[in-house]
Amino acid sequence: MICTHVVMSHTDLINLWPSLSDFASDLSVKYGTAKAMRRRSSIPPGYWAAMVAKAKARKIKGVTEEALALAAAKPEGAAA
Repeated sequence: MICTHVVMSHTDLINLWPSLSDFASDLSVKYGTAKAMRRRSSIPPGYWAAMVAKAKARKIKGVTEEALALAAAKPEGAAA
């Protein structure tokens, strides 16, 4: 059996937005804060609900609370 499920990182999920500026605007954070989230591949849980809602509004697929939680639980540098 081959596992085809790939766990996306927080960076991968952020990169689904048209631009980092759009992501920052959607989460009501400064551009520098969004850039730091992407660089660290870490989105604080307090932003998850807004991120899921904004992704849904933009019709961005794959951004769910489950995907965010799996990304947070994935050890840095681990293979999916």
